[in-house]
Amino acid sequence: PILHSLYAVKHNIFGQPHLAIPRYDSNTTPKRIERLLVAAIIIVLILRLQLVRYRGVIIMITWREHNIHTPQSNGDNDYDSDGEKAFVFNLFDDVADKTLTYKFKSKSSAIDITITLTGREQMCTSTGLAVWGGAETLCNYFLEEHDTDNPTEIFRRGRSRVLELGAGLGLCGLFTAKAFEPGEVMLSDGDVDVLERLQKNIEQNATSSRTTVSCAQLVWGQNLDAFEEEHGKFDVIIASECMYMTPSLQTIWQTVNHLLAESNGVFLYVHQASSQVPNEKVLEMATHCGFVWTTSLSYPLVHLFRRKKI
Repeated sequence: PILHSLYAVKHNIFGQPHLAIPRYDSNTTPKRIERLLVAAIIIVLILRLQLVRYRGVIIMITWREHNIHTPQSNGDNDYDSDGEKAFVFNLFDDVADKTLTYKFKSKSSAIDITITLTGREQMCTSTGLAVWGGAETLCNYFLEEHDTDNPTEIFRRGRSRVLELGAGLGLCGLFTAKAFEPGEVMLSDGDVDVLERLQKNIEQNATSSRTTVSCAQLVWGQNLDAFEEEHGKFDVIIASECMYMTPSLQTIWQTVNHLLAESNGVFLYVHQASSQVPNEKVLEMATHCGFVWTTSLSYPLVHLFRRKKI
């Protein structure tokens, strides 16, 4: 009966058909019920689900990946059909921000950087409020490649325009700004709560006068023409562990394809928390969008994509 109510309700308070659901079968084996419960728990923990109640009965489960509304406003899903405020039960307690410190030093000591971030130590109510392991991997990749002078061909000092997608707390973008001093680094994210931290993290990490660092809201696959009109195209786009859900795979590549400079544009991406999307799917979509790639022996999950030359 508990699982039965979690799926939906068949009739609303007036007895009108609302949503057809499977009837509870008393002969269902305990093992099957156990599997369903485990699956539900995993979904809740991984996808940060919120349960939305209507008149005391759970009727919907929704995943809010992008908090694209302003903090003062609410999404349409927060209201029922009568225009009344719905009760939203948040499964995750509020967690206070902490000061997170990251130190990077290259073997040749050409780079010795400390980055201080304000954010969470673990994934809580937003995947962007904490630093994913892939972000550190990408920074360490840059460190190793710096000793071979390869990044100087990508990040032209004082000239290159760099965009980070799904920047979260901004570790990769801020590292890029400090290490390579390109002309501009723009940190982007779709979540307004994340953008607040991004702005703070930009302010507390001084960068060279050669480099302008800013942040902007960018929801993958949405309003790309308007974003390009305001900010232009970028010579380099970087991202880490953004394609962990199937729906994000196409929208991220759509965004990269739209905002990356046509000539000599480079997309650097690390994909180590695959979740729903294996690395093969990422590369398959890259091929579909007309990109080729290279990797390094030390960092096989970091891919450097370029448009295929015709």
